[in-house]
Amino acid sequence: MSMNSLPGQHRAKRFLLQLYRRELIPHALLFSGLAGVGKKALAHQFAKLLNCRNPQENDCCDHCDACRKTDANVHPDVILIQREGAFIKISQIRELRSHLKFAPFEGIRRVIILEDAHRLNEEASNALLKILEEPPRNHVFILITPNPQMLLPTLLSRCCHVRFQPLESRLILQELVEGEGLEPSSAQKAARLSLGSRDRAQGLSRGTLSRWQELTAGLIKLPALSVSETFQFVSHWLKNTEDLEEDLQCIKFWMRDMVFSILLAGHDPVFELDAETLRALDQSPVEALFEFYDDVESAAHHLTLNANKQLIVEGLCLSIRNILYGKGHRNSISQVRQDLPL
Repeated sequence: MSMNSLPGQHRAKRFLLQLYRRELIPHALLFSGLAGVGKKALAHQFAKLLNCRNPQENDCCDHCDACRKTDANVHPDVILIQREGAFIKISQIRELRSHLKFAPFEGIRRVIILEDAHRLNEEASNALLKILEEPPRNHVFILITPNPQMLLPTLLSRCCHVRFQPLESRLILQELVEGEGLEPSSAQKAARLSLGSRDRAQGLSRGTLSRWQELTAGLIKLPALSVSETFQFVSHWLKNTEDLEEDLQCIKFWMRDMVFSILLAGHDPVFELDAETLRALDQSPVEALFEFYDDVESAAHHLTLNANKQLIVEGLCLSIRNILYGKGHRNSISQVRQDLPL
């Protein structure tokens, strides 16, 4: 496979090929964008191009020894650094620095790919910064991250930033149907919910989508439950979930579906909304849905801070009840709270 054969990311590929043609390869590149949009794959192919012995029309030949070794992940001058545990550690950067004392062994350039660069701990970030301040000749660093804002500003300033776009839905749909063998209607739902991320789409195709549909089917029934039944629902949810962070992402998609159902005539919802829920939405101000969306964002943030999962989910479920049936309804939270023992 070559750069041009990778699906999508036409702007990123065009920019990198312009740098290559003009021999203006910077010592450090930053690839940023959603997870699952091809950043690592393009970094790998660009590293292959930089060391290709017989480039064809500004792309790698895929046949020379350098190309074959890069594809087999055994090229001595293409180094991939991944986090060990939660972070990329100072010991990994020190080991890298020992390699940088020597010229590339076989390749034209030594290419260092740092995956999840936002996971550099403070010591590792400072050590890498010292390297980039006086970069060795014939070395190219490619930092890959979905969150460039988490990198040190001084690191960012020393990189040529290449921003990756979400993949087109048609590309993801095609891959899910032809590559994953997914039924077209399910593949279309997964592609719409993927937001342009191949990784997310593949996760949805492997059972996440059905689990999300089961979750939203339970959330729709919340207004009809008593408070004690709501808490039982929360306990069941937490006991059976595999990834609460992904579940919160599901709720955001679900709320977006509701907003579109209110604002856009003829909107085809991804999630099933029963007639009672649609009637409740007609009586709910759209501002309440936006406020709840903010609540979900806040819950996701608190989840990263190791807040109590039970309290997070209980708060969201109570908010859903209020949004769908309002504070004045007989099942509203404001009313049932008065009956709770202190």
